[in-house]
Amino acid sequence: MNQTIIEINEILTRTEELVSNRKLFKLLNNDIDYSVDIKYKNRLSKWLLFFNEQYAANFYIYSNTVYALFEACNNNDLFKNQTEHEFEQSLSFYKSVISHPYLNRPIDFNNAKSIFALALIYGKYGTMQINSFKNALENLKFEISENSLHDFFKCLLVKGEYPKLFPKNVTQFNENDLELFMNAIKSKPCSIYKPIVPELNTQVKAIKYFFERMDIEMIDAFLSHELTYQDVDKKTFIFELSTVFDRFINSGDSYLIAFEGACNSCIKGKFGYTFVGNVSSNYLSIIFDIKDDKIVDLYDCTKFKIRIGDLELNQKFSIDLFSL
Repeated sequence: MNQTIIEINEILTRTEELVSNRKLFKLLNNDIDYSVDIKYKNRLSKWLLFFNEQYAANFYIYSNTVYALFEACNNNDLFKNQTEHEFEQSLSFYKSVISHPYLNRPIDFNNAKSIFALALIYGKYGTMQINSFKNALENLKFEISENSLHDFFKCLLVKGEYPKLFPKNVTQFNENDLELFMNAIKSKPCSIYKPIVPELNTQVKAIKYFFERMDIEMIDAFLSHELTYQDVDKKTFIFELSTVFDRFINSGDSYLIAFEGACNSCIKGKFGYTFVGNVSSNYLSIIFDIKDDKIVDLYDCTKFKIRIGDLELNQKFSIDLFSL
């Protein structure tokens, strides 16, 4: 049942009285655009009412959990797009988790944020549960950290092997990437990667595709003879790239997996991919300098940030042109 405006304001006032930092609470509250959808404010107030009712039993985690809730209101699309059924599922998650003695200890903001995000994920994918909360929560017995929350998530929702080329912190995914990831572990729980044949209707798509397959001849065919790549002629660039592909192959890799991202240093925001060996987890980060859907340059990036977050990678490979 939805609350009236008066009831919602009473809940917000009560919450402000309970949090440890009222000034921060006011800032977070003022930062939310309630005018977008009254359902949005109602959902927030229902969460706050639930946490307020749990305050006495869970005061250790209360404030940081409330701050995490407001942070999700502003930045988490799962919260913004949550249906009533998904809300009830998320609430069920918290009821199962918050009553456990392992949660009766101080939790910092980052971990509180991760727990709340996991509640939102459960709200949407709760039917994938494969283990009881009791068993999954055993992973939080000794500590609450990114690693233990990762193990909790795996135990609760992941059948088989967790794909190691995805972040431990699944809450780093945006909504679309999360959907792909959850469908992947649902349909093929032990499969890390399934090659597909895309429509190669642009040079950019073709180069990405042939990088993943380490097909140096096709990369050579799609690149222009009139341009330089990483400040050298195409022939030299292709030769050095082929030596990098040989290193992947010698490491046991049969293909590379592309993760989209951008430079995080000298040309911050410049688009590219990190290509990761399917067996070795060694990697190569390449900037795609694109103009009018054409690649005008390719070059190695030493400070590359992958869009979905940090991966568990091994050795970084580079196109070494300094020794020439």
